[in-house]
Amino acid sequence: MGFTTEDINMLEKLFDNKLQPLYLQVDEKFEQVNNRLNENAERMEERFEHIDRRFEQIDKRFEQVDKRFEQIDKRFGQVDKRFEQVDKRFEQIDEKLEQIDDKFRQIDKRFELVEESIKQMKIQLNNVETRLDCLEKEITAVRDELEQTKFIIENEVQRNIKIIAENHVDLSRKFTDALRVSQTDELYHLKVNQLESRLVILESKFDSLTQGQKKVV
Repeated sequence: MGFTTEDINMLEKLFDNKLQPLYLQVDEKFEQVNNRLNENAERMEERFEHIDRRFEQIDKRFEQVDKRFEQIDKRFGQVDKRFEQVDKRFEQIDEKLEQIDDKFRQIDKRFELVEESIKQMKIQLNNVETRLDCLEKEITAVRDELEQTKFIIENEVQRNIKIIAENHVDLSRKFTDALRVSQTDELYHLKVNQLESRLVILESKFDSLTQGQKKVV
């Protein structure tokens, strides 16, 4: 950074103000100075050289100031670059945070799917339990029928046989009654066989449902 026109004008005014008394003295003593000019020429030359050197020093000082300002500008440029790097770092951090948010959203969706699957499994388990309850009721009903059938066989049939044996009727009547009892007994046996087969089927279904429930759990 060099001297501007304003700086030069200001310096000229300063020198003019400072040198104005000298100019007056020079004007008043011009004749004396003119006479002594030859004698003092060397001294004046030295003083002008001294002034020139001072100006050179001032110029160097201004050059140093200009260099310092350039260094300051460079430092500001470096600071700006540092801030740009910091801004980029923050942008990268923001992007990573957005990625983390996306991953958490995906995890939340997966948890929702897992919860939905658990709800469906609970519904299926409730259905299985309902079916098991129905099956247990059916098995209980079949067992009740078997008990009733056994009771009928053990009591009514045997009692009928005893009644027939104790009563004295003719042979044909006894034969007819015995045949009827035999037919009734056969019918009871058939019914018992059917009920036993049905019970086996129900027990098989119950075992299958129990195994299926264990697999689900």
